Amino acid sequence: MKVTMTVHGIVQGVGYRNLVREVAARHGIAGSVRNVSDGSVEIVAVGTSESLEGFEREIKVNERYGPQVMHVERKEHGTASDSEYKGFRIEKDKRL
Repeated sequence: MKVTMTVHGIVQGVGYRNLVREVAARHGIAGSVRNVSDGSVEIVAVGTSESLEGFEREIKVNERYGPQVMHVERKEHGTASDSEYKGFRIEKDKRL
């Protein structure tokens, strides 16, 4: 399953993308994360329904690392091809 999440809150300049990459590795999630010019963070995540549930639960709020996530918008896209994502990476910022 492939989902796109837009995360709003205090998520830039606090190590949030690194946190997301670490959580993705723990849950076997492939995809990417990047800052968006409106102050949000965009995540593309590919995994099983179960792994995505655990991943999303962990990235919502993790006070130990500092980010304060106010809201996660989630859009499901069905499946991704095997070659579309290898591992999980931090991408360049997205300009609106």
